[in-house]
Amino acid sequence: MTIPDLNVLLVLGDPTSQHFVDEVQGMSGFGGISGYIAITVWPTSRVLDRLEAIAVHELHHNVRYSPGGIVWDPQTVMVGEHVVSEGLADVFASELYGDAGYTHFVRDETHSDDQVLAKVASGLGVTGMADFAAWVLGDSSAQLFGAEPVGLPTGAGYAAGARLVRAYLDATGTTAAQNVRTPASETLRIALPRLGLTTDAAH
Repeated sequence: MTIPDLNVLLVLGDPTSQHFVDEVQGMSGFGGISGYIAITVWPTSRVLDRLEAIAVHELHHNVRYSPGGIVWDPQTVMVGEHVVSEGLADVFASELYGDAGYTHFVRDETHSDDQVLAKVASGLGVTGMADFAAWVLGDSSAQLFGAEPVGLPTGAGYAAGARLVRAYLDATGTTAAQNVRTPASETLRIALPRLGLTTDAAH
């Protein structure tokens, strides 16, 4: 396992962007390129209270996609990988920071909505990240990026990912930290049946 030194860029976002301020509540992060983390925020009290948890979430991504870990090929990667990675990162942050670890722009009801979970599960096999926005971030972000909506609320992939990851961790007695490089296919193979979902979507 190779973990490079990290370069972290913290940027102030645009407070005049309704989508940034209201829909994703002043936070956007990216940690998928080995050695680099970028976090864009508007410093509300909620964001500042979660700043360490936000950074830890991105750190989990960075370790997952560093050399020797999971390979993210934009042409062949599946929605399932993105969903599982967001779930792992949120659960990892929650292992350290409790409820503050969960991405705050995901509504509470989205986390427990079985229809959202089933809808996200139906798209796990979608390939190529051009269509990922709707499945993971939700319809509002998809429309912003010019992608096709699929009928999901903001942060649906995070909520579904957290449920799938927790099901896997409960079944295996392990932690999100221990599974930083577990393939999404393995996570889904165990988690989907435990949540009453078909494993067909994982392939």
